[in-house]
Amino acid sequence: MQSNVSFFRRIGSISYDLFLVFSFVFFMAGIVILINDKEPITNPFFFFLVTLPAIYAYFSISWVKGKQTLGMRAWKFEIIQKDGGNITYQQSIIRFLLAVVSLAGIGFIFQFLNKYKLPIHDYYSKTYLMSIYK
Repeated sequence: MQSNVSFFRRIGSISYDLFLVFSFVFFMAGIVILINDKEPITNPFFFFLVTLPAIYAYFSISWVKGKQTLGMRAWKFEIIQKDGGNITYQQSIIRFLLAVVSLAGIGFIFQFLNKYKLPIHDYYSKTYLMSIYK
């Protein structure tokens, strides 16, 4: 099966979602600072451990329950399995972890080198992006 979502539509969706995630991280920073007696966060590893599960939860729940993040909804495509059904949480964690590789550029280069036109995170999680023009 081959994805019918272009590289540029993927990048558009990623841009939307990154703005949302950055906003969410700033909001979480405010909460952590308030809990920390209004002191700045001095341990970036702690903040990373706080925000990463929340960011994963946004993507995972969006993909598994609704087939779309807000960025995917704006660009009119969804994520599916080969049979057209919702992806699983196992697929979402593989996709999320490998998306970091894709954001570094390597995963998207992989998209142009395989016959299914899938970036590395979709290839190994066995997920596909499909247009949903309504």
